[in-house]
Amino acid sequence: MGDYRALAEFRYELRRYLALSDHAARSVGLHPGQYRLLLMLKGLPDGIEPTIGNLAERLGLRHHSTVELVDRLEKRGLIHRERN
Repeated sequence: MGDYRALAEFRYELRRYLALSDHAARSVGLHPGQYRLLLMLKGLPDGIEPTIGNLAERLGLRHHSTVELVDRLEKRGLIHRERN
């Protein structure tokens, strides 16, 4: 029973974190997905290149959705993309 209780508490805290995170993003004019992408870029582990494919995988998004997020952030001047 303790495992279920711990899992339920973890899910509750995770949901609270996500709600606070989304609110913080919106308060500075970012869509929550844009915030998550910026956070992912800043926190990528050493050795992981910030390619669209890697970002999409780590964010749980499709390739084209990640491209759209990157395009929007680039248009706002929040990131700079280099093509390989």
